[in-house]
Amino acid sequence: MLMTGAELRKVFELASPFTPEGKLKPESERVTILAANANYPFELQSRAFAMASAAGEGSPIMVQLSHNSAETAAGDPSKIPPLPGVSHYSNDTNVVIGAKMAADQISLYAEQYNTPLLAVSLDHFKVPAFAPSKYSPMSRHDKGIGKRVTEARIWHAVEHMYPMFGSEVSLTDENIKLYSHYLTSEEYIRFKRDFVRIVENVRPAWGMIDTEHLPPVLDFVVTRDIIDTVRQVLGNHDIMIEAEFGATGVSGQALDYQKLTGEDLQLFADKVACFIKYTGADAIAYPIGMEHAAKKSVRHEPDIERLEVVQSTLFKTVGRYIPFAQHGGSGAAKVARGLVGKNNVNTHFLVAGATAIGEYSVQNIEGMRAGDKKYCGTTIFTIYLTAVAEAALFKLEEAGSKNFGEAIKKNLGMAKRVLTASTGGKKAGVYDE
Repeated sequence: MLMTGAELRKVFELASPFTPEGKLKPESERVTILAANANYPFELQSRAFAMASAAGEGSPIMVQLSHNSAETAAGDPSKIPPLPGVSHYSNDTNVVIGAKMAADQISLYAEQYNTPLLAVSLDHFKVPAFAPSKYSPMSRHDKGIGKRVTEARIWHAVEHMYPMFGSEVSLTDENIKLYSHYLTSEEYIRFKRDFVRIVENVRPAWGMIDTEHLPPVLDFVVTRDIIDTVRQVLGNHDIMIEAEFGATGVSGQALDYQKLTGEDLQLFADKVACFIKYTGADAIAYPIGMEHAAKKSVRHEPDIERLEVVQSTLFKTVGRYIPFAQHGGSGAAKVARGLVGKNNVNTHFLVAGATAIGEYSVQNIEGMRAGDKKYCGTTIFTIYLTAVAEAALFKLEEAGSKNFGEAIKKNLGMAKRVLTASTGGKKAGVYDE
């Protein structure tokens, strides 16, 4: 039994770093929710996260499925090349199949370890890249209702943005055509269809739309388009949707990060608020000096001033808590509890698991080469799983949300939830009363 989007919303309301008056709570009273990426094979990391979530008084963990990992789980030939002469068949797009498979496993582990504090999250569902040369004017786009609708959406966004962005959103006729062609392209339509179908079939509690390299106007239009589709077409108002304003670099790029101060910083915060109000996003990611896939020796200090100014502006302007999603959480020198609402961690777990297997293999390589079964069986994977579970407990401690389950129990009524154990249908649950 997994947390629903409605339940996850309540968890974030409880975890808000602000008082009702908009004042920042003391850091000792603030928590950050761990968002742990699960990678193929899912049965290892997902089980580890379920164990960590169930430990002690219970801790909420968002188990994240990236677009890449979901495709891998489904055996996408570009991720797992078949053997010579072997073909791979899918009765659906691989990302949809893989997301279903992974979510089913996570749900099973939540039941096995009696933890209702796991939530499924879609992470880095990346929209197609915008390449002007690819979307050059084509006659089939120049007529019809599709062109008029997409151009109307673009101009609507520009009108909303202009008071805050000014000349940044001054578009030429050529820009309008290129943007319109992008929004009606097969690539974009396919991405939108897959994201919406996963939301419909998997019912994740959280979903992230990765738009980091889109021009600002397209970022506004695309984010609103997908959110409106989920809300209005699917009728799903529970899922929390994370949007992206600006980019978080990959390893080695964070040095390009520019700190802002004074009026420049406040203008940035106002632009983020403008973005949230237009798109209806429930959470936001923006640069704070982190990088994806940071190595163990590399640590980045989060831009606390930017977090405080932007998050405070959002709370006051939007009228509710908008969690900030920290990308590249493995390389953060510290977690700015509460100001960071959701801490994305992936590399930390991959390194912990791979290191554990590597050290075991070095110690027992002769036994493995000799064909000694006891060195080659399930012990290898149990070691990996345990290392990842312990790494998750460490990250929960760092985020201040280890044992936060007790507060969730008392405040959100989850004590009433019971899980059906696998032994004879007996009712059991970590929050039974």
